[in-house]
Amino acid sequence: MSNHSDRIQMIKGLYLTGIASVVILSVFIYQWITGMQLDTGEILSVPIALGAFLSLVKKYRKLSLT
Repeated sequence: MSNHSDRIQMIKGLYLTGIASVVILSVFIYQWITGMQLDTGEILSVPIALGAFLSLVKKYRKLSLT
């Protein structure tokens, strides 16, 4: 693959994981504030989504430096 297509794929991944992280965080915060029961899956989804997003940010920064 070329460097240009790698950047495009990385940007798409950043947007998708960023949107997913915002949605998951907003649902988590809403349920927490309203006093709803938080399941283990909901609690674990927050660090997984943020970890995926931050991992892609790190890879994108490394790709942009080359």
